[in-house]
Amino acid sequence: MGSAVLFLVVALRALIELLFWVWVGRTVLWLLAGRRADQNTILNLFDLILRPPRALVARIWPRGGAGARESLLLALLVVVWLALALCKAWLVGQVPG
Repeated sequence: MGSAVLFLVVALRALIELLFWVWVGRTVLWLLAGRRADQNTILNLFDLILRPPRALVARIWPRGGAGARESLLLALLVVVWLALALCKAWLVGQVPG
């Protein structure tokens, strides 16, 4: 049972890390693309990947502006990633072997 939970925590942590790096890559690419950012295929793909977490943040803070919601998304990704790291560290101490 402990190994399965550890696997789920590690997999979820990897997913959160992937979302973080997609967010960072999207931000950098948006800065590089400039006015033509809306025509960039990779940016559209990144937006597709980030749509579910953005929808969650929009439900948490519906009155926040776009920049504030992006900042909240980044903060939530980092906090959840760190919490899962602590959970992983605790589980590694609990799993025999």
